[in-house]
Amino acid sequence: MIMRNDGKEITKMCKMMASVGLIVGFALFLLSFIASAYNQDFFLTIVSLGIMGASMVMFGFGTFMGILTETYQKTELPS
Repeated sequence: MIMRNDGKEITKMCKMMASVGLIVGFALFLLSFIASAYNQDFFLTIVSLGIMGASMVMFGFGTFMGILTETYQKTELPS
């Protein structure tokens, strides 16, 4: 029987994707203060906060799925 580390792979993938999203969101957030001509309706600020929020939700969901997968694999009875 081959054991895979699916839970760790899911957690690692979501961590990497969330970190990229947070970096992009933070860069847009800082850009929204510098480029005030494009940010009259606070569009860049709203988009950047949305990207950062989505990244945090994705990280939480990915961590939950990784922990769930690891726990499920450990509780399976051998056949």
